[in-house]
Amino acid sequence: MIGTRRLTNDGFTLVEVLITLAIASVIMTGVYAAFKAQQNSYIVQEQVAEVQQNIRAGLDIIVSEIRMAGFDPERTAGAGITTVAAGQISFTQDLNGDGDTLDTNEIVDYGFTPATSNPNYDVARDGVPDVDIDGDGVPDAMALGRQSGGAGGYQSVVENIQAIEFRYLDADGNVTATPADVASVQFSILARARRPDPGYQNTITYTTPSGASWGPFNDNFRRRFETMTVKCRNLGL
Repeated sequence: MIGTRRLTNDGFTLVEVLITLAIASVIMTGVYAAFKAQQNSYIVQEQVAEVQQNIRAGLDIIVSEIRMAGFDPERTAGAGITTVAAGQISFTQDLNGDGDTLDTNEIVDYGFTPATSNPNYDVARDGVPDVDIDGDGVPDAMALGRQSGGAGGYQSVVENIQAIEFRYLDADGNVTATPADVASVQFSILARARRPDPGYQNTITYTTPSGASWGPFNDNFRRRFETMTVKCRNLGL
């Protein structure tokens, strides 16, 4: 007796296929949303860490050297603060104790490059760059520089600085514009992230100890603002 084969239909119906695709779409949407959220969080953390590292590097270098302003072990070099502009500080120090301030690193300037030969400069020495190359209405962030010997140009100390402010205090904590009376310096610095974040809008106003306001910039760059008071160990004695 010849057996008979039972024919069956083991495939999926159209309804089942559509339901499966719908479920898969929901799952993939959730996976993508989680991935996107993690990616955005990573970008934010990366930018915050970048700005924080940048500003700390600048502060460590500048603050440590300002503390030594006026170092004059023999009391014969006349070392001290020489420029008290809001956007530039200049000082002398007798590091080798030879009675003068003419040797390497004994005349120091910090600020944005004031020379007009540089496309990014601070002619007024007010601590805010003068140039807006991209035309967005916001002064460009630039390198905060250091010059040694009173000439030779400013060498970059820290990049992407939006603004700075030096504020000079005498021994009683009062603001002074007289170099010989300076005992401490309040230094404010506003650093900017290197790249914009399209999902972020910076509407913050940053206020310095002098009452100056920086911002709101209304752009997509994250920024970090720091202010600290540096006691000049060799001044105001």
